[in-house]
Amino acid sequence: MVVLTACELFVIGGSVRQPVVEISQRTSVGVVHLFKAELDSNNTAAATELVIHGSGRKLLAIEKYDMRDEMARWQRLLSTKPITSYTIDTVDAATHDVEAVFDRIRYVRFSTKLVQDAWFITKIADARP
Repeated sequence: MVVLTACELFVIGGSVRQPVVEISQRTSVGVVHLFKAELDSNNTAAATELVIHGSGRKLLAIEKYDMRDEMARWQRLLSTKPITSYTIDTVDAATHDVEAVFDRIRYVRFSTKLVQDAWFITKIADARP
């Protein structure tokens, strides 16, 4: 009679998985995923609608028009790259900073704000680890 046993010495790529995120404006991380989905869909106009002024007011039409090049730049940088992890820093009850890691390479910080039961992005910036 032969009995063989084995154990796992190490796991390559094993990590704690982030919980499933609802792609909506109900949460701060959800609006980041929604923004990314709009960029992936080549819909920079809809992605711009998710951005508001730092004070909480909606952007004027001219401000949205001026953001076209910036949205196209973010689309080139983030399109087709999955969000591999994220962290949420709570500034206050209505303001969160979400740092998202795209394809384990690019770190981007999104400042988000809660306005009338919906989360919006107020600022997008590269974040270096």
